[in-house]
Amino acid sequence: MTDLRQWGGWHAWVLAVLMAWSLLAAAQTHEVTTATPLRATPSLNAKALRQLDVGAPVQALQTQGGWLRVKVGEQQGWVRLTHVHAVAAARPAPQGAGNALASLFTGTSTAPTATTGTRGLTQEQLANAQPAPQEVRQLDRYAVSAADARRFARGGRLSATRISDYDGASQ
Repeated sequence: MTDLRQWGGWHAWVLAVLMAWSLLAAAQTHEVTTATPLRATPSLNAKALRQLDVGAPVQALQTQGGWLRVKVGEQQGWVRLTHVHAVAAARPAPQGAGNALASLFTGTSTAPTATTGTRGLTQEQLANAQPAPQEVRQLDRYAVSAADARRFARGGRLSATRISDYDGASQ
């Protein structure tokens, strides 16, 4: 029989590390890396409150899906996570910082959300990027056929949903 005290202690340690990481991440100041609108709600269709230029500092308040609620001066709103990066731990954790950890495991959006990007890479790193055929071959090992994907989806009672291409018009 497993010693439950040891099992619980190990899990408590992992939970404590995750919570500390969440509080540190939530306490960070961020900087805009891609000019982006500050939105009223976490949606591409939401009203744009103002435009944020590259380099603008923002204070993180909460994450939700692929969005970050921020404070810019006295104004609050939402920006896409892929349009900012953390620059420094500067202030105590904001109210509701536990939401950052929860958002790692649960989605709170009521609408489908798709995010893409190169978060964490600078423009210089992207400009100097080199082909990596060995990594591509490694990724190819995980590929499945379309027929296998359909069988897997049917087994999980999943259905296809067509999403129109993003044309940039809703910015």
